[in-house]
Amino acid sequence: MKDATYEKFVKRWEEVTELPPQTLGPFTGFYKFLTKRFKVMPWPWFVGMSVLFAAALYLLLGSTITLLTSILQKGF
Repeated sequence: MKDATYEKFVKRWEEVTELPPQTLGPFTGFYKFLTKRFKVMPWPWFVGMSVLFAAALYLLLGSTITLLTSILQKGF
């Protein structure tokens, strides 16, 4: 015979911890398409985004990026 309090606890625990799948309205399919590969293997995405970010900074700041990098390195 199981304890009634324990069964109540388990029932309440299941209610609290059960989460429905998240939706983003009309963008749910697009979100799932974008995140499908990112969830499995994120490192190539991190490297690619880092390269794009560095290139964008270079295009925006030009050679000043080396000065900014030196200042930031001295701060640490």
